[in-house]
Amino acid sequence: MGPKEQVKAVNELSKSKGWAVIRQVMEQEVLQAAMAIAETANMPLDEINFRRGSIWAANRMLELPDRLRMKLESEAALLDVDDRKKANQE
Repeated sequence: MGPKEQVKAVNELSKSKGWAVIRQVMEQEVLQAAMAIAETANMPLDEINFRRGSIWAANRMLELPDRLRMKLESEAALLDVDDRKKANQE
C-alpha cells in the first residue's frame, strides 16, 4: 500500500464510528487519571509520574491519526517530486 492509499485509510479511520468510540473512552481515561492525581493527597511521586506518563501516552494516541496523516502526506509529496524528476530526466 502506497502513501496515498495509506492517507486515505487513515482519513477513513479518523472519521469512523469506531475511532469516535476510542477517542471518547481515551478522553475519559485521561480525565480519570488527572482527577486521581488531583484528589489523592498522599500519592507517592512514582505513582504521580506513572499517571502523568499514562496521560501523555493517551494524548499521543489520540493525536496519532493527525500525526500519521501529516507524515504520509509528506512522503507522498516527496514521491511525487521524485517521480517528476525521473520523468524529466528521461
